[in-house]
Formats: sequence, structure tokens, C-alpha cells
Amino acid sequence: MMNDMMMDRSMMVMMCIMMYIGAIIFILIAGATIYVVARLLMMKSRVVDRPLILLKERYVRGEINDDEYLRMRKVINDMK
Repeated sequence: MMNDMMMDRSMMVMMCIMMYIGAIIFILIAGATIYVVARLLMMKSRVVDRPLILLKERYVRGEINDDEYLRMRKVINDMK
């Protein structure tokens, strides 16, 4: 009877350890997935907004006038 109790305790400890390891692996996989998705979305956002940012900079520096800015902004927005 004592031997059965020892066996049950050791099995219980092993199951707890396996649950903790499983939880840690799940958290790591979920975190990595969220990180990759967030990076991809940020990269896409930067690529799409870059032409508009450059256009605004040219407008602020006075390299283009109002009409040119509005026309180019419309072209950039139509491309999205």
C-alpha cells in the first residue's frame, strides 16, 4: 500500500512538471507568433506610408506647391 502511494505521488509530480513545461512552451509559441505578426504589420505600415511622408516633407520644405501636393497625394492614396 505504501508503495502505491509513492507511485501515485511521483506520477502526480511528473504530471505537474509536464503541465508547467507545456504551459511555458505554449506561452513561448504564442509570444513568438504575436511578435512576428506585429513586426510584419509594422513593416507593411512603414512601406505604405513612406511615399506620403516624403511628399509631406517636400511640401513643408517648399519644393512643391499646393496643387502639386494635392495631385501627388491623390495619386499615392489611389495606389493603396
